[in-house]
Amino acid sequence: MSVSNQFIKYVKFDDEKRILVSVQPKYQAYLQEQKIRQSLKKAVVDVIKDEFVKLEIGKNICRITVKKGTEEQNLARVKKELVNGLEMAMKFMGKMGK
Repeated sequence: MSVSNQFIKYVKFDDEKRILVSVQPKYQAYLQEQKIRQSLKKAVVDVIKDEFVKLEIGKNICRITVKKGTEEQNLARVKKELVNGLEMAMKFMGKMGK
């Protein structure tokens, strides 16, 4: 199982071309914490920049709306940043355990 699959169920488009990021069930509670929600929004805006429109956070899913015509490139950006961020977090956690 890859690092991202440990935390993320999937990253894909919905019918409206919004980017969906679904977390594994054991991490759902984190999406309900206000500080986590604020951090997620900041991270999404930092990655997508001017193409960001809206972030909606549900029970186990984040819906990211971006400007029309930029969906594909932003899906790739989100996937790349998720992998990079999770790999860094795992390295950090590994160092903390030593």
